[in-house]
Amino acid sequence: MGEYEPKIEVQFPETVSTAKGGTARLECFALGNPVPTIIWRRADGKPIARKARRHKSNGILEIPNFQQEDAGVYECVAENSRGRNVARGQLTFYAQPSWIQKINDVHVAIEENVFWECKASGRPRPTYRWLKNGEPLSTQDRIQIEQGTLNITAVGLADAGMYQCVAENRHGLIFSSAELSVEAVGPDFSRTLLKKVTLVKVGGDVVIECKPKASPKPVYTWKKGRDRVRESERYCLEILSIFHEPVITYQSVMNGSRPRNSLSAIYGLNVSRRTGASAEGSKLAGLCNSA
Repeated sequence: MGEYEPKIEVQFPETVSTAKGGTARLECFALGNPVPTIIWRRADGKPIARKARRHKSNGILEIPNFQQEDAGVYECVAENSRGRNVARGQLTFYAQPSWIQKINDVHVAIEENVFWECKASGRPRPTYRWLKNGEPLSTQDRIQIEQGTLNITAVGLADAGMYQCVAENRHGLIFSSAELSVEAVGPDFSRTLLKKVTLVKVGGDVVIECKPKASPKPVYTWKKGRDRVRESERYCLEILSIFHEPVITYQSVMNGSRPRNSLSAIYGLNVSRRTGASAEGSKLAGLCNSA
């Protein structure tokens, strides 16, 4: 048989998909006389990664630990003294979703807002969906969903439950789960009792703190005897420049909502007469503290 140019008999497909971290394998065998040599190259002119391995007289090219930068068009060149033949194919990269940012359990008071965000890498880029207690969740009223973000405004007791962010592409899907706990507690002074009586020197300053446990955030009402002193969402009242009055009793009445409840704490203020100041009344002012 006379000499003839190379003829590629076995070649790799036009497209070969390889997972991230996997091993890409390309085959290329040619007949010819003289026996052709096989050379592998990238069509874009970039060098083939040094980690690549060649077997069976260069007829097999393997690229281990395949990464995005290894993707591209590869050529098998079969050549002898009579000519050459070229086979081309594209190596594509894909990756199942992998978490960059998961969601975590959240414990909030009723009527507060909740914001979750999950992020995942993957090729193709993952899409997201949300579940609550295993059921699909969609944008409605107080619930806003945009890809990997979930925002719930003014949470109620019905919003409590197990939430899942699902990231997926055509190669797989992953879940991230978190529990939303919603707390609703009526006003409770048991852990932050007010002093029943405090002695204050005439002309001195006194601070009365009212910090009960409550959820949602309560509304506070301060009273001197039966008369309201001041109503606000602040929990402290400062009494400045005390002048003689035998006994001043203050009452903090706090109203919560959902569940609605109220509780009172009685506070007595005794003003010392040691300075001999005349009885001219008392001056009141609010002290700025956040609840």
